[in-house]
Amino acid sequence: MSDIESRIADTMLAKLRERDPSLGPDDLARPVGEVDLDSLDLVELHQRLERELQVKGDLKETAGFAFLDEFTAYFVKLASRG
Repeated sequence: MSDIESRIADTMLAKLRERDPSLGPDDLARPVGEVDLDSLDLVELHQRLERELQVKGDLKETAGFAFLDEFTAYFVKLASRG
């Protein structure tokens, strides 16, 4: 796992564990609907990832993500652009 992927995973897990402390790294590929995140939680997750990686994403795009690992792929791509 790259440094960027590790930072994304840590940021996402911190948010997920606010809802359910038992969630772990294996849960980062689950459907968004299965981890009890509402639309405001997803906006906050998006913003946390932007701050952590110092990038600017598109909320309209991430709002349509059905799986958590789509956030990882999207933010890896943004962060890799430099």
